[in-house]
Amino acid sequence: MLNCLIVDDEPLARQQIEAYVGRVPFLKLIASVRNPAIAKEVLHTELIDLIFLDIQMPQTSGIDFLKNNDIFQQIIFITAFPEYALDGFELEATDYLMKPVTYERFLKACEKALVKVSGSETIKQNKEHPEFLYVKCNQRFEKVWIDDILFIESMLNYINIITINKKYTVYSSLKAIESGLSANKFIRIHKSYVVAINHIQAIDNSHVHVVEYKLPVSRSNKQAVLQIASALGF
Repeated sequence: MLNCLIVDDEPLARQQIEAYVGRVPFLKLIASVRNPAIAKEVLHTELIDLIFLDIQMPQTSGIDFLKNNDIFQQIIFITAFPEYALDGFELEATDYLMKPVTYERFLKACEKALVKVSGSETIKQNKEHPEFLYVKCNQRFEKVWIDDILFIESMLNYINIITINKKYTVYSSLKAIESGLSANKFIRIHKSYVVAINHIQAIDNSHVHVVEYKLPVSRSNKQAVLQIASALGF
């Protein structure tokens, strides 16, 4: 199931795409909005996999919206202007649909997005080399040493991997990367945080301190954190 967001300033265009989404069994409409500013708010609060994005809109175009924000979701452009097709593909959009869009063409684009989301690998690990992993960010895979990771933060649609020297933003769930990390080296302290045990500098009743970061401890994870604190001699 792909959670979808429609962004188009034309009410009739939004209604047509909403109707099409309702006919596709693997799509779920989360929100349908009239401009990128509202879309940005939705992306901060909802888990979105696929965005149907108009290009020519007042104030901010769909192209500028992608260029000026960290958008990791699949994008299907829906527009009446063919001259933007090159821009769309340079931004690695999943597809580019011309208005008026037929349902058959719409479905084909959605199936392409489903394959990309279902088959996408943003984190790669090699069992022969457990000391590092590769993460996909900025359209390329980068090598991350496990011992350099301070903590990992969940941000709904993606995760931030905070290391000693750099932050990596990856389209993934926290659960997906956590499953590949050693339980002896990492601990979940909150639904949104996994922390490297060796980098914990202090622990109090409600927070774990890692370098200059103060990270919250949830009630459900407090007992496990206290056990770690005891083992570390805090």
